[in-house]
Amino acid sequence: MPGLVDKSLFRNAVLRARAASRPFGALTAPTRLLSGQAQAEAQRLNRPSVRPALFACLLQLADLLVVALAGFLVLGLMPLTPLGEPMHLTVWTGAVLVVASTRLLGAYRFRRMRALGPGLALMWAGLALGFATLIAGMWLAGWVHPGLGWAIAAWWGTANLGMTAGRVLAWGRIRYLTKTGRMEHRIVLVGGTDDLAPLIREIEREKKRGRRLCGFFDERRGARSPAVVAGHHKMGDLDDLIGFVRAAHIDTVIVAIPAISHRRLMELTVRLFVLPVDIRVLADADIPEFARNKRSRIGAFRMIDLYKRPIHGWDAVRKRVFDIVLSVLAIIAFAPVMAGVALAIRLESPGPVLFRQRRHGFNNRPIEVLKFRSMYTDRCDPSAVKAVRRNDDRVTRVGRFIRRSSLDELPQFFNVLRGDLSLVGPRPHATAARTGDLVYDAVTEAYSARHKVRPGVTGWAQINGWRGEMDTPAKIRARVEFDLHYIENWSLWFDLKILALTPFSLITTKNAY
Repeated sequence: MPGLVDKSLFRNAVLRARAASRPFGALTAPTRLLSGQAQAEAQRLNRPSVRPALFACLLQLADLLVVALAGFLVLGLMPLTPLGEPMHLTVWTGAVLVVASTRLLGAYRFRRMRALGPGLALMWAGLALGFATLIAGMWLAGWVHPGLGWAIAAWWGTANLGMTAGRVLAWGRIRYLTKTGRMEHRIVLVGGTDDLAPLIREIEREKKRGRRLCGFFDERRGARSPAVVAGHHKMGDLDDLIGFVRAAHIDTVIVAIPAISHRRLMELTVRLFVLPVDIRVLADADIPEFARNKRSRIGAFRMIDLYKRPIHGWDAVRKRVFDIVLSVLAIIAFAPVMAGVALAIRLESPGPVLFRQRRHGFNNRPIEVLKFRSMYTDRCDPSAVKAVRRNDDRVTRVGRFIRRSSLDELPQFFNVLRGDLSLVGPRPHATAARTGDLVYDAVTEAYSARHKVRPGVTGWAQINGWRGEMDTPAKIRARVEFDLHYIENWSLWFDLKILALTPFSLITTKNAY
């Protein structure tokens, strides 16, 4: 569709560029230690900022509760009105209509929440539209009774006071979070000349709007570029940028090299492709295949959005709620099974019931994944340097069964609640996992792109047969391809499909030992 970022097109373009030229060395080269200044800035940014989408979600929930509580307050104080027992549904319907109308008018967009006057005006309009829709529906349904008008008016007035107070408090909170750096859009620039100065000053002017420049990096290794531009120190080269984004929580990388050539841009984006960030380039770049992509701007600077980070904003909120709700239900449903597996493990061999293993998480950050122990305690391999083979004598009898049936993965629902995993996503691998003498990320240059989203308990690759032992480079490449397809085509329906197909994949998979 015109105006949308085609992620598959972007991935194919950068991989073609990688095949044609390798100017920056291996994509998976070890991250260089950051300089003192870059390390200090990365530590400051290590805590994620409060996402506007999450804040907007909480404000909608607050508005829903305020309108509903106002309705029930009227119900309690005006018992002689027709707001009797059948009207409880009407109260909740009215609350939903008000929130839906307010959202439809754009009152929950960040720029509206940040501006008190326009935000209040849109909120009042949404409140009026919601109540008007409710009254029209009640009239069409024949729910017209003497005294109903007074009850609706009292409900509207109470809800208006509550929502107005809530909006003022939210506005004050946003100002505080923005001022203290807790709610900000973090930007780094790629480019190492004095041409950066106007863009840097423009970003600085938008600091009150939540934009923060976190540094600039020269894409040329060892280049003798200015150490300071517009009061900002150079943080390093492209290798340093990769390490910086891995260590900090960055939102956008802007390639700010005037009139950059197509070849040079693709060489840069090959390296940036694996990072979970938005990638933008100044609009004068020579990139015909992205000519129809969405445009954005910072002040007078127009940019082309090459790539939008996957599963962000409202998508991230919906996926997180989905994960929490289904994980809680799964823990309740599988509690007897987990208790039985734990008892069987303790009866067969001494040692802990749970096995903890460090794996790659979101943005390559290490996480500790929980599993039921399937090996003898003195033979466990937390590093997974030696993959489990068929008839591996390290695996217990109970271990063979729970590994084959994936019951050993059930404790990972607690990882989902903790936020380390998602229910669906690329399966996390141990940090030292390898096929032959190669660690996984040395097999294919797109491997680290799997970490642009939170890893999952199950995934698209697993239900397509790529589960269990990955003993050849071809198997690793196939798994990565399926994982990238999932990332580029994510939706909640896709997650539901994968969850529904997972039990059938457990029956048909032959290479899980």
